[in-house]
Amino acid sequence: MHIKKAEELIRRLAAALRGTELYSPNHPLVQRGLDTLNAAATEALQAAPAIVIGFIGDEVVVDGDRLPRGTAALVGFARDLRERGIEKITLTRGLTRDEIRNLIAVFSDRTSAPPLADRLAARGVRHVTLGRIVVEEVTDEQAGIAAARRVYATAVETAESLWEAAKAGDKPDPTAARKIIDGLAKLVTQDRTSLMALTALKKYDNYTFTHMVNVSALAMAQARALNVDGTLLREFGFAALMHDIGKVNTPLEVLNKPDKLTKDEFDVMKQHVVDGAHILRRTPEMPALAPIVAFEHHLKQDLSGYPENIGSRKLNLCTMIVSIADVFDALRSNRPYRQGLATNRIRAIMGEQGNPAFNQPLLKRFVNLMGLFPVGNLVRLTTDELAVVSAEHPTDPFRPQVKIIQDAKGEFLEEPLLANTWEHQGDDDERAVVEAVDPEPLGIDPLKYL
Repeated sequence: MHIKKAEELIRRLAAALRGTELYSPNHPLVQRGLDTLNAAATEALQAAPAIVIGFIGDEVVVDGDRLPRGTAALVGFARDLRERGIEKITLTRGLTRDEIRNLIAVFSDRTSAPPLADRLAARGVRHVTLGRIVVEEVTDEQAGIAAARRVYATAVETAESLWEAAKAGDKPDPTAARKIIDGLAKLVTQDRTSLMALTALKKYDNYTFTHMVNVSALAMAQARALNVDGTLLREFGFAALMHDIGKVNTPLEVLNKPDKLTKDEFDVMKQHVVDGAHILRRTPEMPALAPIVAFEHHLKQDLSGYPENIGSRKLNLCTMIVSIADVFDALRSNRPYRQGLATNRIRAIMGEQGNPAFNQPLLKRFVNLMGLFPVGNLVRLTTDELAVVSAEHPTDPFRPQVKIIQDAKGEFLEEPLLANTWEHQGDDDERAVVEAVDPEPLGIDPLKYL
C-alpha cells in the first residue's frame, strides 16, 4: 500500500473515531467522517485483499511500512488504542459501511467489558479482526516448526480474504494466493514434517479456511512425492487451494447442516463445482488447472459423482490428488456437528474395496506418505501414557517414535521422554500406540513438543 494512501486511511480512521466521541451518532459530521473512512478503506481494499494496521509504541505501521511520525492527534490515537489492548487491526475485502459504523461505535464505547472483539462479533462485524503483535523468541531447535507456524497462519488469513472477496462478488486476488503457495511449496520441499503436523490440528472455528490451506499442502506433498516440482508444483497447490471456492454461493444452512441433505439441498450443494469453475475462469492470472480441478473434484474415478451427464473424460492428475486430500482432511477435522476421525479409521473408509471415488494407486501412495500415525499426532500408549508422534518408522507404521508428555496417572512430565515403540523392553512395560487422541479437549498443543 502506498505510504500516502496508508497515512490518509489512518487519518480518516482517527477522525471518524474523534467525531463519534464528540457528536451524536446522527450528526452530519459523524456521517461525513464515516463516509470518508469508508471510501478510503474501499479504495485500499480494491488494491489488496487485506490491510494490517499495527500500533507499536506511538507509531503506526501499515502492511509492514512504518508511517512518518504524525501529529499529536495521531500519536494520541495510536497510544489510546494500544493502551486498550488493540495492537493490530486487520481489515479484509468485503468491509461494508455498516461494519465501519459498528467498528467506530465499539471503539468509542469506553466500557471495559465485554472485550472489544466480542462486541464487534455481536454486531456482525466480520471483516475486521483485532489482535496483539506477538514477537516470539525462537531457538534454533524450534526454528522449523515456528517458521512453519508463521507460514501456515499467514496462509489461513489470506485464504479467508480470498474467500471473502469471492463471496462479495469480487475476483480472488491471484497475487495473494500465489504468496500462500510459494510459502507452502517451500515447506513441502524443505520441511514437510512440520507442515504435515500443522495440517493435523483439528479445529472447526475457521474450518473453511484451514481446509483450503490443508488441502493445498496435502496435494503438494503428494505431487512432490511424484517428483512434481517447480512451477507445476505451485500450480497444483494453487488449484487445490481454490478447489471449493464455489461454496461462497452455497447457503450456510446447507453447508453446515448436521443431518443428511434432502435431494433439493444436495442439488444446491452440487452447484458449487460449476460456480467454482466459473469464478476461477473469470479471474485473471488464474492457472488453467484451477477451474478444471474445481469442476472435477467430486466426479469420482468412474464419473459417478457430480456434475452429472458430462460425457466421457479422463480426470486430471491434479484432480485425483486433490480429491484424496479433500476427503482425508474433511474426515479428520472436527466440525460443529461431529468429531474428526482417527487416521486408521479414515484409511479404512477411503480404502474400501471397489471405492470409485479415488485412484487406488494414488491413494496407496498417499497412505504411505501420511503414515498410520502422522508426525504431530497425540496418541495414547498401551502403558496409558500420552505421547506426541515425533517420527515414523520407515517400514512399520504401527510403531512410530514418540515423545511421552504425560504419565499413566495423567501427570505431565517435566521433560518429554523420547521412546521408540519398536524397541522391545519386556512384556510388562512394552510401549505401543493404542489410538490417536484429540488434543483440543485436553488443551494440549502437540506442536510445541516437536
